[in-house]
Amino acid sequence: MDCDKLPNKSPQDWTFQDLQRLPEADKREWRKAMSEEIDALKGRQVFELVDLPHGRKAIKGRWVFDIKSDGQKRARYVAKGFSQIEEIDCEALFSPVVSYESVRFVFVLAAIYGWYITAVDVKTALLYGKLDEEIYMEQPEGFNQKGQERKVYRLRQAIYGLKQAACAWWLELEQSVKKLGFVRLNADSGIFMFHSWKGAVIMIVYVDAIIFFGKKALADEKKAEFMLKWEC
Repeated sequence: MDCDKLPNKSPQDWTFQDLQRLPEADKREWRKAMSEEIDALKGRQVFELVDLPHGRKAIKGRWVFDIKSDGQKRARYVAKGFSQIEEIDCEALFSPVVSYESVRFVFVLAAIYGWYITAVDVKTALLYGKLDEEIYMEQPEGFNQKGQERKVYRLRQAIYGLKQAACAWWLELEQSVKKLGFVRLNADSGIFMFHSWKGAVIMIVYVDAIIFFGKKALADEKKAEFMLKWEC
């Protein structure tokens, strides 16, 4: 890739217009990455294409690019959250985060009692959050649907960059783990407990990183149940 033709050498700093200055072969590879991103959003039913209602404004979006360690090109379409209007495009924004003190304390207990520890990361976690607000977003640059260029995305689920994305994901996660028998601790919202005649499991949640503590058989059982809903 001839990155010297671009003003910014790091792909994270590129814009869609920067890509147009690359050789044709490189542009095809990046367009393939962008097409895969749009297909993934469609597959998750994150949006539907609609006419923008009178009096409403669509928030803007932008492409974010990266090259993974294996050389694979990655493109994400994210919202420009700063363009959201409070009380119209977003309401609940707060998302709990487990405290480092609580995490250290649970690890100390695990060391003392010899608990088994297993972890999992939820892929594209923020795309799982359901939206209560009526939010419209511009079609991605370079991917306006032919013949429907004036239409916009009506977001049904959260997308990266939305101010309420983390909160929407958290609410979806909390409801899901409750169905698995976990109860959130009042002392720290990022810690959940499961009790049964088989024993107990502690689950720590840090955004999309989940850690299970307990006896191996039971911890693996609850982890497997958790992974049935989420792509990990």
